[in-house]
Amino acid sequence: MDREALRKICRQIGSPSYVFDLDAVRERTELIRSRLDHKTEFCYAMKANPFIALFMSTVADRLEVCSPGEYEICLAEGIDPGMIVVSGVNKTKESMERIVTAAAGRGVYTIESMQHYEILESCARKHGFALQVDIRLSSGNQFGVDRTVWKQIARNVMSSDVLTLRGLHYYSGTQKKISKIAKELKALSDFAEELREELGIEGLELEYGPGLQVSYFEGEEEISPMEQLDALKELLRELEGFRGVVLEMGRFLASMCGYYMTEVVDVKCTEGEYFAILDGGIHQINYFGQMMGMKHPFIDTTDTNGRELAGESVKYNLCGSLCTTNDVLTRQIELPRLSVGDRLIFARCGAYSVTEGMALFLSRELPQVYLCEKQQLELVRPMMRTDIWNSKMKGE
Repeated sequence: MDREALRKICRQIGSPSYVFDLDAVRERTELIRSRLDHKTEFCYAMKANPFIALFMSTVADRLEVCSPGEYEICLAEGIDPGMIVVSGVNKTKESMERIVTAAAGRGVYTIESMQHYEILESCARKHGFALQVDIRLSSGNQFGVDRTVWKQIARNVMSSDVLTLRGLHYYSGTQKKISKIAKELKALSDFAEELREELGIEGLELEYGPGLQVSYFEGEEEISPMEQLDALKELLRELEGFRGVVLEMGRFLASMCGYYMTEVVDVKCTEGEYFAILDGGIHQINYFGQMMGMKHPFIDTTDTNGRELAGESVKYNLCGSLCTTNDVLTRQIELPRLSVGDRLIFARCGAYSVTEGMALFLSRELPQVYLCEKQQLELVRPMMRTDIWNSKMKGE
């Protein structure tokens, strides 16, 4: 979306607001498909941005959900359960009963512990469904299991008449360099060979989160998505022991599609430092690696008439509306002189920003959320009060 269109939208809608550009998401998915082998599928990790999940279900091969709430969003949106990968820790018997029956056994279910295996086996047997499962291999954190337990669970699954071992799930984090991805894929190839030799397991699918890098701040090296995808393609060509690969992506898919728009409500100079107080804050926008406002996101400006601000520049500390000294979005960023009513447009916040903030702190309202496609805006969430969630619930 070009800057003129953004400024026009910013003056057209209320503040604070998020705008997610679906055309930008489509372009990114097309780029991924054009750069990777046609046999490589990709899965959208909807935790990155649940508001674009329905759209992503039309352009991605699968959607990954990591909680019962995310699954309910998919059901409400009418997303085909057959394309959903049910991932995440804390799979309870109750939540899996709900999901398995709602999906009629369709989709894929990850196993992250021996308890997960027991719960899924029990649900499948109780309701008469045959479930496809992936076992998650840990990268050394609380997710997944180690190699020994992975093999134990695999033996159990292979002896079950209601579970089918479809694949191996592996994800170690985000913003990774290609060199780290290369080491991970080599280790996974070695483990696949180990499984073949010890358990006779062949033809597994690999669900893998590459965690490709995204540049968020001014002054950082702009990391080429094309170069990363081309390098990943070459690494996947060397991958052995798996019948196919599904790339799990969230940040890399959604980050560039998002804009956060917030209004200047006060401007002051205190002991020689300029402060602009915004109607948003850290409860509504979050960047990976933000470092207490020491880095500068990409920001556009507009006056009350929708024109880009010009003239003398001032170094501002941009602060939100929360009653905490931590509510600083960025420090000492050079912008044209600001006035009350001017608006700032933060770019590259399509992933995680909308959900990672401290939304309930101080009972501030939740921002509006808009989707934009072919320059047409759709309001998908109006401004919402949060005081009702931070106070005693009154009965009917």
